[in-house]
Formats: sequence, C-alpha cells, structure tokens
Amino acid sequence: MDESRKQFLEWFGEEFESINNSEELHVQAIKMIAWQSWVKSRAAIEIKLDDKVMAEDDFDKGHNCAIDYCADAIRAAGIKVKE
Repeated sequence: MDESRKQFLEWFGEEFESINNSEELHVQAIKMIAWQSWVKSRAAIEIKLDDKVMAEDDFDKGHNCAIDYCADAIRAAGIKVKE
C-alpha cells in the first residue's frame, strides 16, 4: 500500500470513525468517492525543487543527493515533482 493510501485511510478512520468499518454498500461508495477525491487533489499538486548543481566536490554531490531524496519522499506521498 502506498503512503498516500495509508494517509487517506488514517484520515478517513479518524474523521469518520463511526462508519469506517461498515460493510454497507452506500458507505463503501462514499469511501470510494472520498478516495478518488483524495487522489485527484494530490494529482493537482506539483512541487518544484531546486535545480541540481554541477558536482565539483562532495558538498555538491550531497546537495544533488538531497534533492533526489526529497523528490523520492514527495513522490511516496503521492505528490508530483516537477522535472
């Protein structure tokens, strides 16, 4: 399960605790609609990170590596990173 789905399920469970575990069809439909709304809202967000620098020394390599790590973490949360 991706990080975005986990975050959604945690939020939904806290926000709608009384219906979260219901197996009733209308409740499942509401949950599915809420999930699609969550996905679409995340898809609309795009993060622009700093440009990488020419790697002339270890500091520059670390700078570029940090940008890669940030991009990976952002994508894991279901958010796009502008290339």
